Amino acid sequence: MILDPHIHSIYSGDAKGTPRQIIKRARWVGLDAIAIADHDTMQGSRVAEKEAKSFKDILVVPAMEITTSKGHILALGIQEEIKKGVTPQEAVDRVHEQGAVVIVPHPFVRYREGLFVNVQDLKVDAIETLNSRYIFGYSNWRARRLAKERNLPMIGSSDAHFTAAIGSCFTQIDSEPNIDDILTAIIKGRTKPMGSRTPLHLILKEVINKKIKRI
Repeated sequence: MILDPHIHSIYSGDAKGTPRQIIKRARWVGLDAIAIADHDTMQGSRVAEKEAKSFKDILVVPAMEITTSKGHILALGIQEEIKKGVTPQEAVDRVHEQGAVVIVPHPFVRYREGLFVNVQDLKVDAIETLNSRYIFGYSNWRARRLAKERNLPMIGSSDAHFTAAIGSCFTQIDSEPNIDDILTAIIKGRTKPMGSRTPLHLILKEVINKKIKRI
C-alpha cells in the first residue's frame, strides 16, 4: 500500500484543496490511501470519507493533526475529535483509547510546533522522518536518527497544503487494503518513507497564502 498520511484541506484554514480535489489528485498520482489530517478538526476527513464512496480504488484513513500544549500530534484512525490545547500525554492517551495511532509530524521544526522541541520522553507509535518540505534538511535527518535510536517506525508524508504537492513524499506500507491493517502495519514498523521534496514554488505559494490570511 502507498499512503500519504498527512494532507491538509480547506478545513485547515491554511490549505487550498477540497476533499474531493484531494482524492482525485491522490488517485491520479497513484496513491492507494490518504489521510486528511486538518488542524484541530476532523471535518475534512469526514467529508473525504463520504466522497471516497464514489471511488473504489482509494482508502481514506480518518485523521486530524492535534495542536497540544507542547506541539503537534498526528492521529490516524480516530473517530472523535480531540480538542486543541490538551497536554501531549492526554492527547496520546485519548488517541490510543480510540484504537488509533500516534505519529509525531515534523518533530524538530520549532516554527511549526514540532513536539520534540519541547518534549523528549513521550511514548508514541511512529515518527515522521521524511516530510516533503525538509527532505534535504536537518530536521528530517534528526527525526530519522531519533527513530533509529528508539526503534520507532518511520513515516513519510507530503504535509501538502496544495493539491499539486500530494504524494511528493509518502509511506510504503506492507499492508492489506483496509484501515485496520494499515494501522497495525504502522505500529509494527512495516513502513518505508519515500519521495522527493515539494517544489519550491509551492512552498512559496503557501507562505504567501498564509500571510494574506493574516492580513
